[in-house]
Amino acid sequence: MSKRRVLGITAIRSEYFLQRSILQAIVDHPELELGLVVTGAHLSPLHNYTVKEIEADGFPIVARIENLIYSDRDAARLKGAASQLQILTHLVDELRPDWLFVPADREESMTLALCGTYLNIATAHYAAGDRVVGNADDMIRHAVSRLSHLLLTTHEQARERLIKAGEQSWRIHNVGHAGIDRIRSAPQLTSAELAKALGVHEIQDHYAVVVQHPLTSEIGDAGRQMRETMAAARALKLQLFVSYPNSDPGSNQIIEVIEEHRATPGVHVFRNIPDREFVNLLRGATVLLGNSSLGLLEAPYLKLPVVNVGRRQSERHHASNAFFVAADREAIVRQVRAIIDDEETRRKISTCENPFGDGHTGEQVAKLLASTSIDSTLLNKDLSY
Repeated sequence: MSKRRVLGITAIRSEYFLQRSILQAIVDHPELELGLVVTGAHLSPLHNYTVKEIEADGFPIVARIENLIYSDRDAARLKGAASQLQILTHLVDELRPDWLFVPADREESMTLALCGTYLNIATAHYAAGDRVVGNADDMIRHAVSRLSHLLLTTHEQARERLIKAGEQSWRIHNVGHAGIDRIRSAPQLTSAELAKALGVHEIQDHYAVVVQHPLTSEIGDAGRQMRETMAAARALKLQLFVSYPNSDPGSNQIIEVIEEHRATPGVHVFRNIPDREFVNLLRGATVLLGNSSLGLLEAPYLKLPVVNVGRRQSERHHASNAFFVAADREAIVRQVRAIIDDEETRRKISTCENPFGDGHTGEQVAKLLASTSIDSTLLNKDLSY
């Protein structure tokens, strides 16, 4: 019996770490064979060539597509997607895999899903049905679901949202969030081991991890918002571990603010933090500051306090460990101090329930890709009304 060939795609560290356990489960499954397209920020020196991590993990890379345009203009991302689609179309046409595996809500999700639609190839969309109001990613995610044949959600509310949107319920499976897989399985490091791996003198008892991205509807304000976050973090007098943002328009403004603090004592700046070290940082952090999706989707598993700054993620499903504040330094400081000192706030965090699965998402997805019938019923989509 021949193996089903699955073609995946990855373009940036956050999305790669989100789907890595799924990719590994596909490799490990006796009835599946993985091929991976690497593109976008993975191939960029600005983001420290994170393709090296994919190579180290041993995944079979079938193509590398350089499409990232260095610009803070909103048109840059679309132009990059256009060049990506042109090369990707030729590749998918040549390979004709059994499945296309599409992650989340970025431009590579759209380009690969378009290939599936026009070339009549079964397409599975992971992290379908989530909601991120105010960002282009939100509309991309829902459009990709319309173009896909198998919809894999990270929580029950997302599954229900897709059904309300008219998707046929038999196509939708709640498999949980694969980011929890990596947290569950990442090896534990001591404080000394973590400090050595990160190249810092010590890991203090109290520290904050800062990860903040631009919002496409507020590109011009990205620098000011990051300046408010960094001012608040400094005022709290916590040791800081600050990671570069993603490659979306507005990211250069955020990087400029981060670099202003590189030489500041107690502030540690990283273009990219390797996954093992990053998970261990999260395990011991006092708070996660910024607006990364990991604060809503993965942090509940760790009962990690999260202060989400600004409108990014503001309408997304979350647990009681997450607190939403304006991009204002005083509001951020007040919320972090409540997390540290207020008994009721700490109770909410310690009792938060994780709605995003048990850390075995990869195996569930691989099983579905191996067992789902690829026939006219799957490929000929219809709405339920």
